[in-house]
Amino acid sequence: MSTQPNSSLHRRRILVRRTVLIALVVLSLGLFTAYFREGGSGALHSVQDAAGAVVAPVQSVAKGAVEPFQDAWGWLTGLVDARGERSRLEQENAALRERVLALSDQTDEIARLRAQARLFDDPVSGYKPVSAAIVGRSPTSWYSRARLSVGTDDGVVVNSPVVAGRRRGAALVGVITAATAGSSTVSFITDGQTRVGAFVEGSGGGLGILEATTAGQLRLAGVPREFKVQDGAVVRTAGFKADMRLPSIYPRGIPVGQVVGAGARPVDVQQTIQVTPYVDVRTLTSVAVLAPVSVAARRRAAGP
Repeated sequence: MSTQPNSSLHRRRILVRRTVLIALVVLSLGLFTAYFREGGSGALHSVQDAAGAVVAPVQSVAKGAVEPFQDAWGWLTGLVDARGERSRLEQENAALRERVLALSDQTDEIARLRAQARLFDDPVSGYKPVSAAIVGRSPTSWYSRARLSVGTDDGVVVNSPVVAGRRRGAALVGVITAATAGSSTVSFITDGQTRVGAFVEGSGGGLGILEATTAGQLRLAGVPREFKVQDGAVVRTAGFKADMRLPSIYPRGIPVGQVVGAGARPVDVQQTIQVTPYVDVRTLTSVAVLAPVSVAARRRAAGP
C-alpha cells in the first residue's frame, strides 16, 4: 500500500535535481557569455580580480613551502643519477682497461711469434728451427726449466740451443738438457746451473762467462777491466765454452741480453757486468729449438 507514495516522492526528487542542474548550466552559460561580452572593467572582471587578490597570498605561501622540497628532491634525484652514471663509467673504464691489456699482450705475443717465424726463413747456419709449445713448468722454479712438446722424433737432441722471438728477432733462452721421443726439457739461461760463453758488442772483443745471479738477471764474469763496456750494449753468444778454447754448444752471435751496469774496484782486474735477458722466460708459451743438422752443429751438441 505504501509503494505508490514512495515512488511519487522519488520522482519528485529526481525532477528537482534535474531542474537545479539545468538552472546551474543556464546560469554558467549566462555568466560566461556576460564575462566575455563585458569590458575589462565590468563587474565580473572585478569579482575575478578580487578573488585573485585573496588567493594570491595563499598561493605564494604554498609555493614557498613546496619549493624547498622540490629543490631537495631534484638534488637527491640528480645525486642518484650522477652516482649511477659514475658507476657505469667506472665499469666501462675497467672493461676498456682489460681490453687494452689483452690487446697489448696479444700484440707482444704476435710480435714474438713473427720474430720466431723469421728463423724458418733465415735459420742459424747448421741448425733447423723446430717450433715447440711449453707444456709444463715447475711451480716453484719458473726461471729454471720447462717441458716442451717436441723431442728426438722431431730432430731435437740434448744440447740443442733454444731461442724465443722478441720484437727485434730471436734471442737465446736456454738449452735442451733432456729429450725423449715426444718431449724434451729446456733449462733456461736464468737457471743457476746454465753457463754461456758470451761477448759484449762494441767492447773490443771482451769475452766472459754468462751465468744467473738473482732471479731473472745475469752476470757476465771474466771480462778484463780494460775492455770498454757501455750500458745498453748487446751481449751475444761467443761460440766458445767456459775455458774459451773449445767450441760451445751455442753457435756464435745469438743475442742474449743487454748490459745494464758495468764496473770494477781499483784492485779488481776484471769487471762486474750486469745483464738483463731480452726475454722474460716466465711469459713464454712457445719457443724454437735449434736442432743440429750440419756435421759441425752435431759435433757441438755431442761435446768434446
